Amino acid sequence: MTSQPAGPLPDRSSLQTSAIILIVVGFLCGGTIPAIFGIIALVQMDNDPFTAQKMNKVGWIVFWVMLVLIVLLTVGALLVNLLVIGVVSLPVIMGG
Repeated sequence: MTSQPAGPLPDRSSLQTSAIILIVVGFLCGGTIPAIFGIIALVQMDNDPFTAQKMNKVGWIVFWVMLVLIVLLTVGALLVNLLVIGVVSLPVIMGG
């Protein structure tokens, strides 16, 4: 038996909208893990809205972490490519 918070129930329509957006954006940008959390949130919405709210929040956190990692890796790859191109083209530029 799980104890539920004493607060009010989460707003169903905003939770549902957020979960659907998480599913779509998760599949398009962040991979399947955030989308899976969004699907779990939609499934749990009727039975346990507090768990659905937690799954939705965790899904958004995972999405943002994955998005930051993707951006950092992309920037790093671009910098490495620029460095390699610079090192390779340096003799040509210097006339040697």
